[in-house]
Amino acid sequence: MESSERVPGAALRSLVAAAALVIVIAGMRAAADLIVPFLLALSIAIICLPPLAWMRAHRVPTGIAVAILVVVIVAGLSGVAAIIGNSTSNFIRELPHYQTRVQGLFDQLGALANHFGIQLSVPGLRQALKPDAVFSLLGKFFTSFGAVLSNGLLIVITVLFILFEASILPRKIETFVQSHQYHRSLEFFSNFVASVRRYVILKTATSLLTGISIGLILWLIGLRYALLWGLLAFLLNFVPYIGAVIAAIPAILLAYLQGGWVLFGETIAVYTVVYTIIGNFIEPAWYGQSLGLSTLMVFVSLILWAWVLGPVGMLLSIPLTMIIKMALEAHPDTRWIAVLIGSTPPSDHPRRGWSLPWRRQ
Repeated sequence: MESSERVPGAALRSLVAAAALVIVIAGMRAAADLIVPFLLALSIAIICLPPLAWMRAHRVPTGIAVAILVVVIVAGLSGVAAIIGNSTSNFIRELPHYQTRVQGLFDQLGALANHFGIQLSVPGLRQALKPDAVFSLLGKFFTSFGAVLSNGLLIVITVLFILFEASILPRKIETFVQSHQYHRSLEFFSNFVASVRRYVILKTATSLLTGISIGLILWLIGLRYALLWGLLAFLLNFVPYIGAVIAAIPAILLAYLQGGWVLFGETIAVYTVVYTIIGNFIEPAWYGQSLGLSTLMVFVSLILWAWVLGPVGMLLSIPLTMIIKMALEAHPDTRWIAVLIGSTPPSDHPRRGWSLPWRRQ
């Protein structure tokens, strides 16, 4: 009797949790304009925590250390905004010229197909491939990201308060945690923060290396808007699996329109070499372990957070999903969900430490 009563109770709790999750996601999508700057500020603050701790360890006053970091953040955001603004405006101004070149390319393909007796509809091919959509998508991405950066003052102020709070938060937690019953929660919270911080910092470092490498090499081979392509590679390196492809397509297409097949081949080689070296050698060496998320979950989270928060949600999809997974691991009733979205099965037997709610005895 007792066992039969537990199953409906567990199922009811699962349904309530699922309904609450849907409500939270809907609320986040409705409040995306407010949430996105805060999440971006939180990510920037996480990156700034190690240098803040280093300066405080070397007896730099907290106020001065935070002021130095704020100056660096303002300079960085201003530089990104300048690159996006100047490059995008120049690119839009020259877009009709590139559209004419694209039309000429399709005409050449049609003539080549007719030469070999292949009936090819140039308008139909152009409509199917939609090459203009690549540049349109690029423009929308930078427009959305630029709109977020327009809230630069809000982002900087939020980072400022987070950094000041981070300098005194450990002492608050130590004061609060006096009894033994909170030690386990504190340990979980510490591991939780450390995992997210480690991912954000290392991913930012590898993304920065990717963007600098691609931007510098493309500038050396003479491709226009090399800074823009380097910035795009830096940002989209946060997007798993498809980020590299999205970053490469517009630059490769522009390379053909600008310099023909030679520059086209050189640009493909640049992206291939850089992403192969960083993705297959540097990132695994720095991370040392996987993200703890299944491949399917990484892709689903990418789509979900892009729908909820817009283009910036693509950049934050992995940290947000890691946070949700760690929160699910904290409670026995939801630990089975964390196992399902994880990359590896639990080491223990299912009935030792965790179990599906409908299988509990």
